[in-house]
Amino acid sequence: MSTLKEKLEKFKPEFKSEHDNECFKELAEAFLYGGYISVSDNKEEHYKIFIRTVEFYCHHEGDEKDLPKDPIVYHRNGRYVEGEVPYFPLMSLHAHASGYDITFENKDLKLRSSALIRAYEVYDVIQATYLHYDRNRKLFVPCNDAKDRVNKQSTYLYDFINGFGGNNIKWKDTPIPKRHKELKPAKRQNVYKYDLHENKIVDANGKYIKDDRKWSFTRLDEIENIPD
Repeated sequence: MSTLKEKLEKFKPEFKSEHDNECFKELAEAFLYGGYISVSDNKEEHYKIFIRTVEFYCHHEGDEKDLPKDPIVYHRNGRYVEGEVPYFPLMSLHAHASGYDITFENKDLKLRSSALIRAYEVYDVIQATYLHYDRNRKLFVPCNDAKDRVNKQSTYLYDFINGFGGNNIKWKDTPIPKRHKELKPAKRQNVYKYDLHENKIVDANGKYIKDDRKWSFTRLDEIENIPD
C-alpha cells in the first residue's frame, strides 16, 4: 500500500491542458479514502478527522509555461512577506484564513502545492460519537445521523487542533477500499481568475470571473467503519 506521503513525494504536475485535473485525482483518492488526521494528547487520541471535500492549489514560481499559476495560494513568494518564503516540509499542516492545508511543496520544482480541507467529519474518540456544528448553539454537538455529520465550516477545524502539540497531530494511512463511488471533479469555492500581473480579471459588467479549473473532489460514500 502506497502511503499518502509517498504519493505526495512523487507528485509532479503534468497538465495536458489548462483544465486537466488527472494529476490531482489520484491524490484526492488518498486524501478522501486512504486515511485520516489523528489528534491526540500525550496520553490518548481525542479526535479522528476524515476529509470529505478536498481542494487542490498548485502555484509554480518558475518560468516554465506548462506549469500552473495559482496566485490565490497563501504560502508563496510575493504575498504577505517580502523576499523569499521558505518551503514547507512535506505534509505540514498550514493554518490560514480559509482553514487548514496539508502541504506538499517542492523546492526543486518551485511548486507551492497544498490540499485544503474544505469539508470534513469529526469523530470524538472519547465520547464515541461524531460531532456536527450546531449553528444555533454555535458549538459542536454529538451527531450520529450520517446526513448531518459532514461539516463545511473549514475554518472551525481550529477548535479541534488548537491546543494540541504539533507532534500529536498526525496523518494515519488506511487501506483504500477497492470499490468506491467515482470522484467527480468540481470548481473550487471562491476562487477567481488572475492576469499575468496577479490581478483579478473582471468581465464586461465589472464582476470578477470565477476560476473554472476543477480541482475540487468530494467523497460521496459514507464513512461506515471507524479505524482503530
